[in-house]
Amino acid sequence: MRTVRRAWALLVALSLPALAGDGGTPEPARFVWPKLQVLEQVESNEMVEAGGVPVALRAVHVKESARELVQRFADAFRDGGLYVPPGKEQPQLASNAAMLTAVDPRRRITYTVILQPQPDGTTTLYLGEANHALARAPGKDTDFAPLPPGAQGVLRINGEGSRTLTFHVPLTGEQVRTFYDGALAKAGWKRGDEAGVYMRSGEELRLVHEPGEGGQRAVVLLLQSRAR
Repeated sequence: MRTVRRAWALLVALSLPALAGDGGTPEPARFVWPKLQVLEQVESNEMVEAGGVPVALRAVHVKESARELVQRFADAFRDGGLYVPPGKEQPQLASNAAMLTAVDPRRRITYTVILQPQPDGTTTLYLGEANHALARAPGKDTDFAPLPPGAQGVLRINGEGSRTLTFHVPLTGEQVRTFYDGALAKAGWKRGDEAGVYMRSGEELRLVHEPGEGGQRAVVLLLQSRAR
């Protein structure tokens, strides 16, 4: 589910500007996900908060192929009266996964499906609903780790048992590591045996970063509880 949270971070960042209230137009029925041939429930329902927006997530393994499902979900979104951004505006994921998102501008809800093809022709689906109408302004006062100078595009994601910070910063990989080695040591964290992992009583913090666009570094910090 960690990969899904990162994908949702991208989704919410992209979809926030697209949402706006609608006047007095009568509301259609609330969107209902299409029926699928479910083989197993991969993940139980989970609520996370991304950028102050509550997001409901669930994952299922279905019999249908990803190729046929992309069109089925696109048709379901349009038939449900949702706005589906053009393909060039739809985020694309690595590992052959695809993402399709649609917007209900009246209710201020975005619906997203992430499709992960499996070798046997089946598909793992991650279904999510982000309710922007219930969004609250996120603040840095409760961040679990400091941000380096120049951090931009900060997104805060809170879930059950984990919290995530994602951002871009004009630093090299070595500068990011040096900053957090010092800042986290002052906060009582100790470096773990694995690179980018820090430990504190009952907690584990993971630091992941990679080159981004325009000389920026894309950084992800994941805080989660661990067994004592």
